[in-house]
Amino acid sequence: MSVPSHPIRRKDRELSEAEALDILREAEWGVLATVDEAGWPYAVPVNHAVVGGDLIIHCATVGHKLANLAFNPKVSYCAVTQAETLPLELSTRYASVIIFGRGELLTDEGEKRAALRALGLRFAAAHADLVDREIDKDLFRTVVVRIRIERATGKAHR
Repeated sequence: MSVPSHPIRRKDRELSEAEALDILREAEWGVLATVDEAGWPYAVPVNHAVVGGDLIIHCATVGHKLANLAFNPKVSYCAVTQAETLPLELSTRYASVIIFGRGELLTDEGEKRAALRALGLRFAAAHADLVDREIDKDLFRTVVVRIRIERATGKAHR
């Protein structure tokens, strides 16, 4: 089954896929959406990094998102930047991206370490030693999810 493709209603705000991926790289966090066995959606805010064209997130070794990914690896992820309400226009200025992809757990220790390091350095670039120490300390109790991006759409009101 192919990735959903619904037309954007406001064509004047539509971004190219490259622009959408730039927003994803810029955003500090987003909301991961998964579905459970009963068909219920679950959306949770998480930090992310884009590594080699894939979205990387991390989590504990058990939990709702992992149970959902085990059932169905298909995910959607939304991130927003430049959000500013415009009260006098009854509008919002923003740039947003929605990606569709499939999540997979990294099991190779080297890949997992590299992904966690990229994620850590994204938010603490000046503290590489601290990032490495935390990875060494918590690697065994951390799951890294790689989301292979199959489609990215973006919209902006600037």
